[in-house]
Amino acid sequence: MALENGETKKTVQQLAIDLGVLQNEVKQVAAVNEKLDTAIDRLTDISSSIKSMLAVHEEKLNKQEDIDKAIFKLLENRRIETEQNIKVLESQLNDIHRELKEDLELTEKRLMCEIKSISNSLNNRVGVLEKYRWIIIGVSIALGLSFPEVFKYLTLIK
Repeated sequence: MALENGETKKTVQQLAIDLGVLQNEVKQVAAVNEKLDTAIDRLTDISSSIKSMLAVHEEKLNKQEDIDKAIFKLLENRRIETEQNIKVLESQLNDIHRELKEDLELTEKRLMCEIKSISNSLNNRVGVLEKYRWIIIGVSIALGLSFPEVFKYLTLIK
């Protein structure tokens, strides 16, 4: 029994050593668990922060989309207004062009009538002057034939 008693002592000592090692390992596992709990808490905080940041960014994106839609709508309205303004301007330009063309044609007709009137007046005046010229030439010839002495006298005076 003495042997058994010695073996029991060895076994008790071995168990005491194993118990000490296990206690150290339990302490280490507890420390790791505490660190894991702290890390989990931090990750939870970070996760909630990320969720709130994502919510804020999503809200900002939604607002930006609304602003973009409003801008596109405004641009489309401006484009339509511009097209309408261009059509109105084209119509006004066409009207002005037509009026100017009509005025120009009317002015041209008036000028042509005035030129014809002046031409007829000049033709009448020139006709009258030619008529008087031929009359004067005829009278001169008649006088020259009737009174040849007058021409002799006039040629001697010179």
